[in-house]
Amino acid sequence: MRSQRCHAWRVGWMAWLAICLSPFGPAMAQSGGCAAPNPWNESTARHGAPEAEVAACLKSRAWETRSLNVPASSAAAGIVAQCEVRVVFFEGPAGSTSRAQAQRRVDANDRAAMDAAAADVAWSRKCAGR
Repeated sequence: MRSQRCHAWRVGWMAWLAICLSPFGPAMAQSGGCAAPNPWNESTARHGAPEAEVAACLKSRAWETRSLNVPASSAAAGIVAQCEVRVVFFEGPAGSTSRAQAQRRVDANDRAAMDAAAADVAWSRKCAGR
């Protein structure tokens, strides 16, 4: 009996999700999943979430590099450096606790940021047909 309720709940939840996402299907199909990401800048960022802000910045910057004629690894390293610096500076003035915490969190997430940047650069170049 319990497994039937769980199954019914899962089916209902999946149906609700499909209905909610159905308006986005044609747009995604038309763009082939290559819609430009939202541009990232300090005015749209949130304090206290440096990992999320670095990820949003990376996606935005990768899109901007999609037609540059530089190696993908160089583009990825460059945008990681740019985004990490911008996010850390955004978190607060030099010497502040919030900035020091952001720096530690960004430093701890550096390898993941490089992996994300490489994937974002590859995705944006695929979208540009390169």
